[in-house]
Amino acid sequence: MPSHPLTQNPWSVDSDPEHGLVPLSPLYQIDRARYAIAAMARMVGNSASEPDATGGQPLDAWTVAALMGGVEGLCDHLGTLADAMLEQARACRVDADPWGVLHDAPASLQ
Repeated sequence: MPSHPLTQNPWSVDSDPEHGLVPLSPLYQIDRARYAIAAMARMVGNSASEPDATGGQPLDAWTVAALMGGVEGLCDHLGTLADAMLEQARACRVDADPWGVLHDAPASLQ
């Protein structure tokens, strides 16, 4: 099947290797942030459907804005972690080839 832009994986990056070494600590932090984002999204979603579901009052606008600010802050944190992990993986790759012998080699050989 020929390659088409709409059928390609949008998360893949051709210039980066598929595997690398990263510490586990950032992965645990990413997992915790994922659960926190899910909990905040659930709270805002439940608040939006609250009047119809139970007749209760939804969260006020300030609380919803604060929760969404928390989600944005966690997303920034995830970006920082991802950048650090990518730098770590790239540093390990440079260490594996300190003289740059594989720099121009095909990806299958690197």
